[in-house]
Amino acid sequence: MYPFSYRPFSSGIAAGRQALLRGLAVLALAAAACSAHADCDIPTVLTNDRPFSPDEIASSFADESCDAETTAAEQVFFRYYSYPLYPNINIGRFFTLDFFTLNSEAIVALALYPFPPNPQFQNFAYFREQVTVVAGIELFAGRAGPQPVGDVGSCYSGGASQYFYAGENISTNPGILFSSPEELTVDTRYPNTYGVGDPCNVIPLPATGLLFALGVPMLLVVTVRHRAA
Repeated sequence: MYPFSYRPFSSGIAAGRQALLRGLAVLALAAAACSAHADCDIPTVLTNDRPFSPDEIASSFADESCDAETTAAEQVFFRYYSYPLYPNINIGRFFTLDFFTLNSEAIVALALYPFPPNPQFQNFAYFREQVTVVAGIELFAGRAGPQPVGDVGSCYSGGASQYFYAGENISTNPGILFSSPEELTVDTRYPNTYGVGDPCNVIPLPATGLLFALGVPMLLVVTVRHRAA
């Protein structure tokens, strides 16, 4: 009979549990690392609309992660922009499912570009329009990434749903229909509409953060138990 202080069977079970927890923790952290560095494979397209750089588009997504999705049915999105100078020729390729009524909320959640050297790309989100996309249209879907740290001003957190159309032309695509613009409420707390976000306060996406939140404590628990054994 084994002494009470020596229980090899229960010790084996405890060791197995520790190994299992350690394995799960490693898998969670690995999954988080993979999700944080997933590829956003935007194709290079010759277009008569405003040209775009696939790398710049990919970098606009959180963690440079997006997935190609084909609409299974008609879907309504929203687009936010500054000036409806040409309401019948819309060349904005970014859409979102998020609905905003205050322009500063759209700016922060979509991390809209605020300053020169490209003033034509400034987006004060003065207007919102519906974008109806028919079934069978490929879009690249993900989350809006935070404003790059190198930009002047606040680093907007992003996080809103983001879709990008990379087809040949969008203004002449009969499967993408733009509504008339509706005015958003202008946030008068910020005369130039910017400076509304926390400066460079970049936070991980919920899914990535959750994986790290699960993995790190599990490793700590396993380590503590191992040292206490």
